[in-house]
Amino acid sequence: MQSLDMNSKDVAERFAIRALACLGAIVLTCAGLCKGRDLPSTSTPSGRLEATQFPGSLIGLQYENWFTPHNAGNYETAEAIPILGKYSSYDVGVIRKHEEWFEDLGIDWLLLDWSNMLWMKPDWEKHEGATRELEDTTALLFKTYSQLEREGKHPPKLVIMLGLQNGPQVPDDVHRINGIIDWIKTNYLENSEYKNLWLYYHGKPLLTILFNVSLSCPAITARTSGIVAPDWTVRWMGSQLQDTHVENCGFWSWMDGTIRQLVTSREGSFEETVVTPSCFPIPRGWLDSRATGRDHGAPYLESWEVAFESHPKFIQIHQWNEFAGQTEGQGSGPAHDIYGDGYNLEFSDDLEPTRLEECAYRGCGGWGYYYMNLTRAILALYREETPDITVLALSAPFKALVKEKEFPLNWQSLGKHPKSYTLEVDGQVVADKLVGTSYSLPLSSLQRGTHRVTLIARGVHTYFDLSPAKPATRSSQPLPVVSEIEFTYAPSQ
Repeated sequence: MQSLDMNSKDVAERFAIRALACLGAIVLTCAGLCKGRDLPSTSTPSGRLEATQFPGSLIGLQYENWFTPHNAGNYETAEAIPILGKYSSYDVGVIRKHEEWFEDLGIDWLLLDWSNMLWMKPDWEKHEGATRELEDTTALLFKTYSQLEREGKHPPKLVIMLGLQNGPQVPDDVHRINGIIDWIKTNYLENSEYKNLWLYYHGKPLLTILFNVSLSCPAITARTSGIVAPDWTVRWMGSQLQDTHVENCGFWSWMDGTIRQLVTSREGSFEETVVTPSCFPIPRGWLDSRATGRDHGAPYLESWEVAFESHPKFIQIHQWNEFAGQTEGQGSGPAHDIYGDGYNLEFSDDLEPTRLEECAYRGCGGWGYYYMNLTRAILALYREETPDITVLALSAPFKALVKEKEFPLNWQSLGKHPKSYTLEVDGQVVADKLVGTSYSLPLSSLQRGTHRVTLIARGVHTYFDLSPAKPATRSSQPLPVVSEIEFTYAPSQ
């Protein structure tokens, strides 16, 4: 659950349930002992994972288990419909299917979002309604993962993210969050069945706490000094680090407002960064002119470039499955037009596969398996399972409508650098031996209607078909590196 910390107090308060910014953070879990990956030698025979002994980066994924009757269970404002349908977080079959996908991707840890607990109603201390449902679905996730381990699976390790401030400051917040920490210890940490499901860091399970503020490091220390968590390794998380710069205080990020995000360092080493397919800055949210949409995955590749350059211990992918936002006219701010979480197909950041044709709150359609497939290829490249491949994304917003006589095209790639590119429209070559990452496509000769643009990278290959129609599996033979988009040409009269 995201949050917003804006200049306007009114905006911040009304945006409390999930708003804000592109934040990234939290820990990883090395269950990513996925298909094709061996159990790391730093994992004990009992299955415990200690991050400090794990070679390389641990890949994490933000995960919501709030699809329950009193939370986001009706999918009212979802930007698209999951390919599994409007599932419940109580559905063990869905938990198992997600875990199957996570193992195949190579996800090492999940970040479980409890960041809104302090301001949800009824109060979490009553263990009723919305908060009780989060407690129950978290317990179900732990229990299901424990069973999967007994079956020989390697589910991601688990990290819980609490929230000290995710909007308005809550009275007695430090005392109340200490109560949550103690409750989690009693109900989850001390349960011997779950002892190997946590991600350990410096000898203790990792716990993250979201604190969305723009304060000096001494002021942050003063506000948080009362937190008591001796059984955990705690990492604080923030949002919009490009503005707050709380990474200088050791904060990790939940989601930032720029695609080329910051990296948090500790003791001279890169510790954490977040990667995301899209993001928005404050104070305007998704409708801010500076917001970055999905653009068919091109920004996602650009965000991953930072991780490829820095190789931090923890990489957090923002995010798997939020599928929630604000209804029309119910955004935050004086005009109720500031939208966080998900807004529509283009301005949202979920990666879970969605149905290609079904309608949701602000439009019809979805991205299918495309972003999961893109992540599969990126992780295989990052971990050098397929170091020889190229991952390519031709930029385009969903349902692109072009009225001008030229269509400016841009693209992004990771991995081996192509020698050149060939561009086709409706199967006909319109430009060859292109270099660089952009081209202005003339449209005057095209008829009105829908057209398909195909970009082919020359001199490189991949092993992953990124088609949105089905999950990608690694091919035994090299495949061409291709990215396709559709647009509708509707010239003005």
